[in-house]
Amino acid sequence: MVEAAGDDTPYLRVDLEVGPSDGWDCPIVSQADSAAAVAVNAVGDECTVEVRPSDEPGLRRERGEVTDDCLCRVFQRLDCVPHVRRVEEGTVLVTAYVDGRDAVRGLVSELRAVLDRVRLVRLVVVDGPESTDRTAVDLSALTPKQREGLELAVARGYFDADGDASLGDLAAELDISKSALSQRLRAAQATLVTDAFERVEE
Repeated sequence: MVEAAGDDTPYLRVDLEVGPSDGWDCPIVSQADSAAAVAVNAVGDECTVEVRPSDEPGLRRERGEVTDDCLCRVFQRLDCVPHVRRVEEGTVLVTAYVDGRDAVRGLVSELRAVLDRVRLVRLVVVDGPESTDRTAVDLSALTPKQREGLELAVARGYFDADGDASLGDLAAELDISKSALSQRLRAAQATLVTDAFERVEE
């Protein structure tokens, strides 16, 4: 959750790509398969969505019901606000601001419980929703296997100082050898660190 303005604590901006489950009746995607702009106002059990389709002029507006498997309900439960950036062929790019790695893990876990596809695209350290980026981590440069290993390691707390997940536990969950997973994680970390330093120097 992002605290009140004026708190100088850095936050994480989380960019996610999410895809609906079968039968997901959400006006974010039902109004247009692809949209350049989306505005969502969800209050209680009702939402109003404005969508600007990518392939036609004008806005489409629709009201919907916020149910337990809705994107908006997950964000309500975690007390953070989804910023829907766009929709591409039914996949929603959404941004949220959270106050730590535990919040990222919780958000991703809860979204995966109700949606078919949830992909962590980017993490950025910021001072709050109105601030500029300080340090960016762009995950698009990773291979699918590197991303899978890194996301599982983060989700299980492998990199936490007090985490109890071992490399063997993670490798068993992915059904690969410890050496293969170790190589993936090292390669992923090297890619992300190199990218972060290049962004700082720009």
